[in-house]
Amino acid sequence: MTQQCKDLTLVVLDKLNERSLKVDDGEYFHRVSAVSRCVRDAVMHALEVPWTNPPQPQWGQQITFDQGHDAEDRVIDYITKAGIEVACSQMRVEATTPMGMKMAGHMDGIMIVPDDMPMGGKWYLFDVKSTSVYGYNQTYGDDKAKPNHIKQLSIYKHAAVADDNYPEVNGIKVKDLEFNGVKYGGMIVCYFPKERPTKGYGDKKTELPKLHFITFDTDETENDVFLDFFDAIEDYKNRGVLPPIPDASDEMVWGGYNKKEGSYKARRCDPRWCARYDACRENN
Repeated sequence: MTQQCKDLTLVVLDKLNERSLKVDDGEYFHRVSAVSRCVRDAVMHALEVPWTNPPQPQWGQQITFDQGHDAEDRVIDYITKAGIEVACSQMRVEATTPMGMKMAGHMDGIMIVPDDMPMGGKWYLFDVKSTSVYGYNQTYGDDKAKPNHIKQLSIYKHAAVADDNYPEVNGIKVKDLEFNGVKYGGMIVCYFPKERPTKGYGDKKTELPKLHFITFDTDETENDVFLDFFDAIEDYKNRGVLPPIPDASDEMVWGGYNKKEGSYKARRCDPRWCARYDACRENN
């Protein structure tokens, strides 16, 4: 019965995985949320290079994706129940790169903080990110948002509203929106760990808050640097060539320093995380 039970589990996981295998990752188009994607993988996608290392059923990638959406809905509910108004949920915006290319994205929303609360009297562009305890501890300890999250929110901030559900503000940059006189105050990433967040081990283990908000801001010059990423992809695609494999220290390939080996390791450069890993190596 034990093996049969495992087989039954795989039936469910196989069904979940079918959608990914049928559509691959679809037709390429620039997406704001992909601003920290591996540039080489993005160009291969744009050049219609198929997956060589598709996701395996046991990885449950669709489950992880669904968990992220569930987390977003729950955290927004928690924010509103705390007396903070949430506006413009999933509002469509359109960004323009330095080379004039347009791309769309949908932001999680805007929280309008009342005057009598910390950071009150301002509104904040926010995004909810579900994360592992390991990733949560990194952001909690440093009190800094992850670079990819900073880039994504920054592009939303400097983009223009392009949503038929909000005709009265279409064309206005997100950062210039006002809500009954309340003006922009910054950006917030809401980190939500999937498991119980703790720090330390044994008797020294301490509990961490189940939610952690981090605020920051960017200017237009910084934002243009982030948008250059998409212009570079378009340039490589038009020329029909691949960019080099990113350096192992680059955040786009999840570069991390290995103290034991005394070198950086690109954790994303692995068949587990890169669906074009073999194609990438073959074309190196």
